[in-house]
Amino acid sequence: MKIIFFAIAKLLIIIFLGFYLYRRKLLSEDALKFLTFFVVNLSVPFLIFTKIISTFHPNKSPHLIFFLLLSFFIFGVGLVSGALFLPTITKTFRREFLALVSFQNCGYLPMNLAIFLLPSYSRDTFLVYIFLYILGFNILMWSIGSFFIFKKRRDKFQFTSLLTMPIVSIIVSLIFVYSGLNKFIPSLLISPLKMIGDTSFPLSMIILGAWLGKVRGSLSYIDLAKASFAKLIIVPAVLFFLLIRVKVPPLLGLFVILEASMPSAASLPIIVELRGGDSKFVSGGVFISHLLSIVTIPLWFYLFSRFIGIKL
Repeated sequence: MKIIFFAIAKLLIIIFLGFYLYRRKLLSEDALKFLTFFVVNLSVPFLIFTKIISTFHPNKSPHLIFFLLLSFFIFGVGLVSGALFLPTITKTFRREFLALVSFQNCGYLPMNLAIFLLPSYSRDTFLVYIFLYILGFNILMWSIGSFFIFKKRRDKFQFTSLLTMPIVSIIVSLIFVYSGLNKFIPSLLISPLKMIGDTSFPLSMIILGAWLGKVRGSLSYIDLAKASFAKLIIVPAVLFFLLIRVKVPPLLGLFVILEASMPSAASLPIIVELRGGDSKFVSGGVFISHLLSIVTIPLWFYLFSRFIGIKL
């Protein structure tokens, strides 16, 4: 419980920093736009590239296709779970509501929890699971999934429109890995790219806090509460039910329930802003889901660990 609390508390502190800077006008609108551009087009692509070429080994890692399908499946569970609530959601926020329930904090928070919760002999394998899962998740969040959630009637599907910089980074890094060219990239180049990539998450949280600072008046808290309930209770409950029906290795099962129980993605407001949605509403949802997950994540950890008979 303490580990989860402190992991999430660190995120909330960074969010508050962004909120404070924006409200005190120390972070201008132009600076916020630049940070958004920097995260989307530089830091996130560099993070993806350096992680894949350094951690993904096709011959040693579990099957990539399995984790791609798993990311699509959990996304689908979130999408269906969110759709069940749509008739009760304010019409102008329905697309944003679906995004909040469908996309989770699948990287930074699970990695932090894995480092503190798991013994060293299983930690590395668990981290590989996370990196492989992120491949499919990024394709969904930065490309296909977010496009179709926010697609308007007149929008026509164009493959080139889905080639955002994070997706291009995934494609390029996989080409490097499967061709073996990643072995020839000098560390002199990788090191600065990694340093820039590592700024992705704190900058995303600062941007999230700044968008929260934009909110004037009250948000639709009933809609946000429903989004958090669907994301933190219904989605993991569905995956938990499936896991107790199907026999899977304990570590893999723990990974699945962890991903399913995560709060909404911290970078989601950036995606929503790019897609023309309401980033303020989504920012509120991300903040509330992270706050409530301090309670719900330990709950699902406890239930699943009791089921598989291990102590965490």
